[in-house]
Amino acid sequence: MLDDIFDSEELPNSSIYRTAQKVVRDLMEREGKKIEWVAAQLGTTKGYLYASLDPNQTQKPLSVDRVVAISELSGDVRIVEEMARLFGYTLCRPDVRKDPATPMSVAVKTLQMEQAHGELAGEVRESIEDGVIDEEEKRKIRDKAYELRKLAAGLEEMLK
Repeated sequence: MLDDIFDSEELPNSSIYRTAQKVVRDLMEREGKKIEWVAAQLGTTKGYLYASLDPNQTQKPLSVDRVVAISELSGDVRIVEEMARLFGYTLCRPDVRKDPATPMSVAVKTLQMEQAHGELAGEVRESIEDGVIDEEEKRKIRDKAYELRKLAAGLEEMLK
């Protein structure tokens, strides 16, 4: 796998690099293409792309321009989300089509939020049963909370 080829030494921005590697790997798997194809789509070479995805290659760092290009090509903004997380923020892009805000569409979105809230509460209940919240349980709770925020952002966007 692409993200397994580099040293595991922790560098200051290694989580951003790991996320970029995952986005590129997922794009390759989804498209059934190799790294050469991704590099060509980004207007670079395989070697340069590999180097820019390796946090140890400080002479060819992952640039903002490259992050934007990878995000546009893949339709995946996880790198930007990871950058925000590094600074203590959580970004969530609303999942909303440009449907008009009708009473029914607002009700449906609100019911989806209520369902997500219930799933979050269920995850928390299961996690605290033994009196300890382990890392996997924390991840599941964070994921459910994130999905709830996305739905809320979608409702807000719908009502603009």
